[in-house]
Amino acid sequence: MILCSRDRSELLAEALPAVLAAVRPVDEVVVVDSASRDDGVARAAEAAGVRVLRCEQPGLSRARNLGWRSTSRPLLLFTDDDCRPLAGWATAAAAALADPRVGAVWGRVCAAEEGGIPLSVSERDGPSEYDGTGDLSAIGHGACMAFRRTALEAIGGFDDLLGVGAPLGSGEDKDAFWRVVRAGWVTRSAPDVAVTHVAWRDDAAARRVLYRYGVGAGAVAVKRRRIARERSLVLAELWRHGAVPAARRARHGRYAGSIGALARSVGVLDGVRQARRLDLRDGHFEVRR
Repeated sequence: MILCSRDRSELLAEALPAVLAAVRPVDEVVVVDSASRDDGVARAAEAAGVRVLRCEQPGLSRARNLGWRSTSRPLLLFTDDDCRPLAGWATAAAAALADPRVGAVWGRVCAAEEGGIPLSVSERDGPSEYDGTGDLSAIGHGACMAFRRTALEAIGGFDDLLGVGAPLGSGEDKDAFWRVVRAGWVTRSAPDVAVTHVAWRDDAAARRVLYRYGVGAGAVAVKRRRIARERSLVLAELWRHGAVPAARRARHGRYAGSIGALARSVGVLDGVRQARRLDLRDGHFEVRR
């Protein structure tokens, strides 16, 4: 089980007891300190008796890749430091990956009863299986996902330029699911694999996250266009997750939510701009030389 954290030692210290209670005795828990500016993350992991690794360059994909490559476990679970896995989390993930055709699964991310603005929540019904086409927002989040090791190896792991802390800000989870399907694996939902997400951000912080989500979505849309010749993905992002929710929320007086949807749209355009300047090698973005 891999959990990455950067400069959020308090959230990590609160998450680790829930993580340890939700894994099996045979499981290994690895915390990756993603280039934190102090030793708080390392101290929180050590206090919980958990193995900790240090990633010197920030970026969630880099940290996750370091984490899973440091183990030899055949099944790899991922969550975030602001999430609390529910009882039976690891057992349910192992059951969902028991079918050898399945390369990855996503679970439910439930909103906590109290806190700030909920983000990355995915409690609604979505597709039971992702076929590699269409809207990636319908599938789950990196806050609650599991991969077969051989599937991650087949795609070369997460894209280092995607994800929080990296230039393209997010989308590493959706991109990995998409590439796993293209590599010939099945990906599907696993409702029994569930975490609770602690909402700790205020309006301004939430808007910044939504902008970042847009950047990742725009970049992944560019990648899909270049690799699979999928068209109209950017327009669909701007319409389905920008204009439509912005208008609907404004109509109901939810102006903060409307601004958030527009911020995401701005991020989509920025993600497209940045991704067009990058090369692609083996499904991963690279800085053009």
